[in-house]
Amino acid sequence: MGSAQVSRPLGEVPVGRLGEVLAGAGPGPAAGSTAAITASLAAGLATKVAKGAADREAVAELDALRARALRLADDDVEAFAGFLEARRKPGSGPAAAEAIIQVPADVVGLAVRVAELAALLAETGPDALTGDAVTAAFLAAAAAESAAALVGANIADSQMVEGGELGDPRVEHVEERAGHARTLAERLV
Repeated sequence: MGSAQVSRPLGEVPVGRLGEVLAGAGPGPAAGSTAAITASLAAGLATKVAKGAADREAVAELDALRARALRLADDDVEAFAGFLEARRKPGSGPAAAEAIIQVPADVVGLAVRVAELAALLAETGPDALTGDAVTAAFLAAAAAESAAALVGANIADSQMVEGGELGDPRVEHVEERAGHARTLAERLV
Protein backbone atom coordinates (compact mmCIF):
# COMPACT_ATOMS: atom_id res chain seq x y z
CA MET A 1 0.00 0.00 0.00
CA GLY A 2 1.38 3.43 -0.89
CA SER A 3 1.17 6.64 1.05
CA ALA A 4 -2.30 7.39 2.33
CA GLN A 5 -2.35 11.11 1.67
CA VAL A 6 -5.78 12.66 1.61
CA SER A 7 -6.75 15.65 -0.47
CA ARG A 8 -9.55 16.80 1.79
CA PRO A 9 -9.62 17.85 5.43
CA LEU A 10 -9.39 14.91 7.84
CA GLY A 11 -12.72 15.91 9.36
CA GLU A 12 -14.36 15.02 6.06
CA VAL A 13 -12.82 11.54 5.82
CA PRO A 14 -15.39 8.83 6.67
CA VAL A 15 -14.54 6.99 9.89
CA GLY A 16 -14.24 3.67 8.05
CA ARG A 17 -11.65 5.20 5.72
CA LEU A 18 -9.82 7.08 8.46
CA GLY A 19 -8.22 3.91 9.83
CA GLU A 20 -6.91 3.11 6.35
CA VAL A 21 -5.51 6.62 6.00
CA LEU A 22 -3.75 6.36 9.35
CA ALA A 23 -2.37 2.92 8.45
CA GLY A 24 -0.85 4.17 5.19
CA ALA A 25 2.87 4.29 4.68
CA GLY A 26 4.58 7.64 4.47
CA PRO A 27 4.33 10.93 6.32
CA GLY A 28 0.57 11.38 6.08
CA PRO A 29 -1.69 11.68 9.10
CA ALA A 30 -0.23 9.93 12.13
CA ALA A 31 -0.05 10.29 15.91
CA GLY A 32 -0.58 14.05 16.14
CA SER A 33 -3.58 13.97 13.86
CA THR A 34 -4.98 11.00 15.76
CA ALA A 35 -4.65 12.85 19.08
CA ALA A 36 -6.45 15.86 17.59
CA ILE A 37 -9.21 13.70 16.10
CA THR A 38 -9.62 11.94 19.45
CA ALA A 39 -10.00 15.32 21.15
CA SER A 40 -12.64 16.20 18.55
CA LEU A 41 -14.54 12.98 19.27
CA ALA A 42 -14.36 13.69 23.00
CA ALA A 43 -15.74 17.18 22.41
CA GLY A 44 -18.56 15.76 20.32
CA LEU A 45 -19.53 13.29 23.03
CA ALA A 46 -19.34 15.98 25.71
CA THR A 47 -21.55 18.18 23.53
CA LYS A 48 -24.22 15.46 23.65
CA VAL A 49 -24.15 15.71 27.44
CA ALA A 50 -24.18 19.51 27.39
CA LYS A 51 -27.24 19.44 25.14
CA GLY A 52 -28.93 17.00 27.53
CA ALA A 53 -28.15 19.40 30.36
CA ALA A 54 -29.45 22.35 28.29
CA ASP A 55 -26.09 24.08 28.88
CA ARG A 56 -25.91 26.36 25.85
CA GLU A 57 -22.58 27.90 26.87
CA ALA A 58 -20.94 24.48 27.13
CA VAL A 59 -22.50 23.42 23.81
CA ALA A 60 -21.09 26.49 22.07
CA GLU A 61 -17.63 26.09 23.59
CA LEU A 62 -17.48 22.36 22.86
CA ASP A 63 -18.64 22.88 19.27
CA ALA A 64 -15.82 25.39 18.80
CA LEU A 65 -13.30 23.04 20.42
CA ARG A 66 -14.43 20.16 18.21
CA ALA A 67 -14.00 22.24 15.05
CA ARG A 68 -10.62 23.56 16.22
CA ALA A 69 -9.42 20.02 16.97
CA LEU A 70 -10.19 18.95 13.41
CA ARG A 71 -8.24 21.94 12.07
CA LEU A 72 -5.33 20.95 14.30
CA ALA A 73 -5.43 17.44 12.82
CA ASP A 74 -4.83 18.95 9.39
CA ASP A 75 -2.29 21.44 10.78
CA ASP A 76 -0.32 18.51 12.21
CA VAL A 77 -0.04 16.85 8.80
CA GLU A 78 1.06 20.14 7.24
CA ALA A 79 3.56 20.88 10.01
CA PHE A 80 5.19 17.48 9.77
CA ALA A 81 5.42 17.68 5.97
CA GLY A 82 7.07 21.09 6.34
CA PHE A 83 9.50 19.71 8.90
CA LEU A 84 10.50 16.84 6.61
CA GLU A 85 11.03 19.29 3.77
CA ALA A 86 13.09 21.61 5.98
CA ARG A 87 15.33 18.73 7.05
CA ARG A 88 16.40 18.39 3.43
CA LYS A 89 17.48 22.04 3.33
CA PRO A 90 20.20 22.88 5.86
CA GLY A 91 19.51 26.01 7.90
CA SER A 92 15.82 26.24 7.00
CA GLY A 93 14.39 24.25 9.88
CA PRO A 94 13.69 26.45 12.94
CA ALA A 95 10.19 27.57 11.92
CA ALA A 96 9.29 24.10 10.69
CA ALA A 97 10.65 22.55 13.88
CA GLU A 98 8.62 24.98 15.98
CA ALA A 99 5.42 24.01 14.10
CA ILE A 100 5.79 20.31 14.93
CA ILE A 101 6.06 21.29 18.59
CA GLN A 102 3.35 23.95 18.69
CA VAL A 103 0.59 21.95 17.02
CA PRO A 104 0.62 19.06 19.52
CA ALA A 105 1.03 21.59 22.35
CA ASP A 106 -2.16 23.25 21.09
CA VAL A 107 -3.85 19.84 21.04
CA VAL A 108 -2.86 19.36 24.69
CA GLY A 109 -4.46 22.65 25.69
CA LEU A 110 -7.61 21.95 23.74
CA ALA A 111 -7.94 18.39 25.02
CA VAL A 112 -7.46 19.52 28.62
CA ARG A 113 -10.28 22.02 28.22
CA VAL A 114 -12.53 19.28 26.79
CA ALA A 115 -11.65 17.07 29.77
CA GLU A 116 -12.49 19.90 32.17
CA LEU A 117 -15.88 20.46 30.57
CA ALA A 118 -16.63 16.74 30.34
CA ALA A 119 -15.73 16.23 34.01
CA LEU A 120 -17.99 19.10 35.03
CA LEU A 121 -20.81 17.70 32.89
CA ALA A 122 -20.32 14.24 34.41
CA GLU A 123 -21.02 15.75 37.80
CA THR A 124 -23.82 18.15 36.85
CA GLY A 125 -25.41 16.71 33.70
CA PRO A 126 -28.25 14.25 33.37
CA ASP A 127 -27.61 10.92 35.09
CA ALA A 128 -28.55 9.07 31.90
CA LEU A 129 -25.58 10.72 30.13
CA THR A 130 -22.95 10.33 32.84
CA GLY A 131 -21.29 7.47 30.96
CA ASP A 132 -20.97 9.68 27.89
CA ALA A 133 -19.38 12.47 29.92
CA VAL A 134 -16.95 10.07 31.62
CA THR A 135 -15.99 8.56 28.27
CA ALA A 136 -15.47 12.05 26.84
CA ALA A 137 -13.22 12.94 29.77
CA PHE A 138 -11.10 9.81 29.32
CA LEU A 139 -10.84 10.31 25.55
CA ALA A 140 -9.80 13.92 26.07
CA ALA A 141 -7.23 12.89 28.68
CA ALA A 142 -5.80 10.26 26.32
CA ALA A 143 -5.58 12.85 23.54
CA ALA A 144 -3.80 15.27 25.90
CA GLU A 145 -1.33 12.65 27.09
CA SER A 146 -0.61 11.48 23.55
CA ALA A 147 -0.06 15.01 22.29
CA ALA A 148 2.16 15.79 25.30
CA ALA A 149 4.34 12.80 24.45
CA LEU A 150 4.62 14.12 20.90
CA VAL A 151 5.71 17.53 22.11
CA GLY A 152 8.64 15.85 23.88
CA ALA A 153 9.47 13.61 20.95
CA ASN A 154 9.24 16.46 18.46
CA ILE A 155 11.44 18.71 20.60
CA ALA A 156 14.02 15.92 20.69
CA ASP A 157 13.76 15.45 16.89
CA SER A 158 14.09 19.16 16.21
CA GLN A 159 17.06 19.48 18.58
CA MET A 160 18.90 16.73 16.73
CA VAL A 161 18.38 18.68 13.51
CA GLU A 162 19.10 22.13 14.93
CA GLY A 163 21.62 21.19 17.62
CA GLY A 164 19.40 22.67 20.32
CA GLU A 165 19.70 22.37 24.06
CA LEU A 166 17.96 19.58 25.96
CA GLY A 167 15.61 20.25 28.88
CA ASP A 168 12.96 22.35 27.13
CA PRO A 169 10.45 23.58 29.76
CA ARG A 170 7.54 23.06 27.34
CA VAL A 171 7.79 19.32 27.94
CA GLU A 172 7.13 19.63 31.66
CA HIS A 173 4.33 22.13 31.03
CA VAL A 174 2.39 19.91 28.62
CA GLU A 175 2.98 16.84 30.78
CA GLU A 176 1.52 18.68 33.78
CA ARG A 177 -1.49 19.81 31.75
CA ALA A 178 -2.08 16.28 30.43
CA GLY A 179 -1.75 14.91 33.96
CA HIS A 180 -4.44 17.35 35.06
CA ALA A 181 -6.79 15.97 32.40
CA ARG A 182 -6.05 12.38 33.46
CA THR A 183 -6.71 13.24 37.12
CA LEU A 184 -10.05 14.83 36.21
CA ALA A 185 -11.11 11.71 34.32
CA GLU A 186 -9.93 9.27 36.99
CA ARG A 187 -11.87 11.11 39.70
CA LEU A 188 -15.07 10.31 37.85
CA VAL A 189 -14.82 6.55 38.36
